[in-house]
Amino acid sequence: MMQKAAQENLILHQMDVKTAYLDAPIDCEIYMEQPQGYDVKSSTNEKLVYKLEKSLYGLKQSGRNWNKMLHEYLTENDFVQNPADHCVYTRETENEKVIMIIWVDDLIIAASDEKALKSVKEMLTAKFKMKDMGKLKHFLGIDFDQSDNCVRMSQKKYVEKMLERFDMQDCKPRATPCEQKLNYTDDAEMMTDAR
Repeated sequence: MMQKAAQENLILHQMDVKTAYLDAPIDCEIYMEQPQGYDVKSSTNEKLVYKLEKSLYGLKQSGRNWNKMLHEYLTENDFVQNPADHCVYTRETENEKVIMIIWVDDLIIAASDEKALKSVKEMLTAKFKMKDMGKLKHFLGIDFDQSDNCVRMSQKKYVEKMLERFDMQDCKPRATPCEQKLNYTDDAEMMTDAR
């Protein structure tokens, strides 16, 4: 998608669905115990349970229910799911092109122009509680910077964080992780292709 955005100079924005799982209906009957500190008894002093009407975070079905609801909404609005990558949806007309990538409740939207971008954002906001995060800057540990016909991607912050986590921030950088001055001898055993 980033290559296509660079080649076609698509506008890249990001949105987040607030409480995505909580919007999804449940496709089966699920009961749960009352949370601690909120014990309500029946008139005969029996312990009660709750019957869920919407998904909750932590349910096995929540992700599937949310995805199904989002898929149905996008297809109702003329988006087509990519058969090779089910997290990618496109909508193309003679005048506009929109590509959407979905990662659980985070969305990257690439649009051919501001009008198409605004239209998609309004469509999503009409159905879901959305947070408009504006231009794509950071997504899944990757920093983005877009200019004309170029999308720069960097994981510098992520790499620095990993180096700090393993106390390697002062290590010597190398262009390659291989041994640089490895000496080969004539008596070394030649490896053969296992195929």
